[in-house]
Amino acid sequence: MAMTLFLHDPLEEGRSFDRVALRPLAGGKQAEERIHLLREKIEAPAGAGLVRRPRLDDLVERSLSHFAGTLISGRSGTGKTGLAAQLAERYKKVAWYTLDALDADWGVFKSYFAAAVAVACGGKRRPAKIVCDDHSDSKIAQFLVETFAELPAGPTTKLLIVIDDLHHIFDAPWFGDFFQLLLFSLPSEAHLLLLCRSKPPSPLWRLRSKQVLNVIDERLLAFTGDEAADLLSPAGLSETEIQRAWKDSFGQVSKLAVAPDGR
Repeated sequence: MAMTLFLHDPLEEGRSFDRVALRPLAGGKQAEERIHLLREKIEAPAGAGLVRRPRLDDLVERSLSHFAGTLISGRSGTGKTGLAAQLAERYKKVAWYTLDALDADWGVFKSYFAAAVAVACGGKRRPAKIVCDDHSDSKIAQFLVETFAELPAGPTTKLLIVIDDLHHIFDAPWFGDFFQLLLFSLPSEAHLLLLCRSKPPSPLWRLRSKQVLNVIDERLLAFTGDEAADLLSPAGLSETEIQRAWKDSFGQVSKLAVAPDGR
């Protein structure tokens, strides 16, 4: 079954997909399905007003410069998306893609991924017909070549690709093949940043030992005592209160951020 996909602007608020019902055809076939891509899924969130930590900024920048991909892993509220959003503000070209459970469908995923890269590179967004279940290695490789064809060459055209909430598609049958091929074929002008809440499946996780993928885990994301003081001192907390809030939160930014009101 093929699908025709459109990226609408403006988009209908509050709807994941606007699907046209399938109509039975002669011979047991079905009419193609129309899917409207949501712009909000390929837009980077605002980084303004978020807590900035130079230590993590430098860590991510160094990782991106030495590895094809960087994976940031941590539970909800540990600051993964905020860190990536701040980094994205320093790039002229950002392909951001926020996943949900429906993106485990290969046809949906590849269409959003291609749209995110095309928009970041200033390409035109044309409707595309795709075959949903064809995710062989050769087809994935062909898809990646076509997707990055619009990426201009040169050091001044660096592209940051951010895939947020990667854990939603860990069980997709094409997950391992796609990300291995992506990491090994990523253009030199592109950096890949993956965000997830838990350890990814083995095929991707094993790439750490091949110096292809670097991992920044929850331990590194946690606020240090000095960072907690920088965050909470403007709220008028004493040194003792700051230390108690830091220890109680285990350095988790979502808990530290409400410490002045919840102490």
